[in-house]
Amino acid sequence: MNVTNNREKVDVLSLVRSDMRTPKPYEPAPARSGCKLDCNESPWNLPENVRAKLVHWLESGENLNRYPDSDNTILRQAAARLWGVEPSNVTCGVGSDQLIDMTCRVFLEPGDCIVTQSPTFGMYAVSATLAHGRVIAVPAEGPGGVKDMARAAERERAKVVFVCSPNNPTGYAVPQSDIRFVLDNTKSVVVVDEAYGEFTGESMIGSIGEYPNMIVLRTCSKAFGLAGLRVGYAVADRRMIEIRDMVRPPFNISTMSQLAASWGLEAASEFSARAAALNELRDELYGCLSKIPWLETRRSDANFFYVGSERDIAAILEAGGVVVRRLPMDGNSYRIRLSVGTREENKKVGDILCGAQPS
Repeated sequence: MNVTNNREKVDVLSLVRSDMRTPKPYEPAPARSGCKLDCNESPWNLPENVRAKLVHWLESGENLNRYPDSDNTILRQAAARLWGVEPSNVTCGVGSDQLIDMTCRVFLEPGDCIVTQSPTFGMYAVSATLAHGRVIAVPAEGPGGVKDMARAAERERAKVVFVCSPNNPTGYAVPQSDIRFVLDNTKSVVVVDEAYGEFTGESMIGSIGEYPNMIVLRTCSKAFGLAGLRVGYAVADRRMIEIRDMVRPPFNISTMSQLAASWGLEAASEFSARAAALNELRDELYGCLSKIPWLETRRSDANFFYVGSERDIAAILEAGGVVVRRLPMDGNSYRIRLSVGTREENKKVGDILCGAQPS
C-alpha cells in the first residue's frame, strides 16, 4: 500500500464544526504586571486563619498523589451549612464558568436559545454557542428592564434565561421583584448568577423551594479572594442538581481547591466584613470618579465600575501603570471595567485621571 504524506493537504479548518468557524471566543484579560484592576479580584490575600489551615494541611496531611473526592463532599457540605440547605441542593464547578457550561449542555438542543442581558458576562453566549444554541440579548436597562427578558423568553421559547445580578460589566443589581417576574412569567430554566452577591448582601437562594426551575450561582473567586483556585457552586432544587450533574466531569475540582474553598466558606463572616470594607472603598472611588467631567461613571452594586469616555481611558491608565479591562466601544465612547482596589490603588487611579484633564 502506498502511503501519501498529506500533511500539507489537510485543511484543519474544514474539519471544524461549521458554527464554530466564526464565533469569537471569550478572551479573559491577559496576565500583565502593574496595578491590576482588570479582573474584579479581591485586592487582599487569604485571611491568616484560612492560610494557616492550608499550610498545616500541606505540611502534615496532603495527599495530592490521590484523585480528589469526585462528589466534592466537604465543599458541598460547607456551602449547604452557609445557606441553610441540604448538600443535595448544591453542586460545584470550576468557577462559575463550568456551571454555566453544564447548564447549556444539559438543556440546549441545536437551535434552542438562551436569553441574556445586554451587555453582560460573555461566557453565557460562548457556552450556548458551544452547545449549538442561539443567544437573544435584551437591553435590560431599557424602559422594560429585566422584565423584557421574560417577554423575550416566552416569545422565543427560550430554554434558559441568564440573569446576572449584580450585572457584569454594568454593576447594577437586579431587584429581586424583577427576578421573580422572570421566574413567574417564563417556562424557562432561570439562572441567577450572583458572582458578586456578597457586595449586596442579597440572594435568591432562600427561594429555591418556590422555584424548581431556578439555579443560583455563587463563586469563591470574587469576595472570597480565591480566584486562583477556580471554585464555584450552584444551589437549586435537588432534582435540578441531579439533572445538571449528569454532565459534570468526574474529579472536576482539585483536592486543594475543595479544602481551601470549604475553609473560606466556613469563615464567611470574615469575608462579609471584607466585602463591606470594599464597598466603602468603592463608594470613595465613585466620589472621585464622578467629579471628573470627561468621564461617565455609573454607580455600582459590585466591586467594579462601568466607565465611559470619548477619550481612551484604558490607554491613559495603562500609561500610568494601571491595568483595566477594555470593553467594546459604544458608538464613539470608549468603555472600560475598573475593579475597586486598595485605597492606595484607587488613589493612583484618581491621580492619573485627574492629571489627564483635557485642555
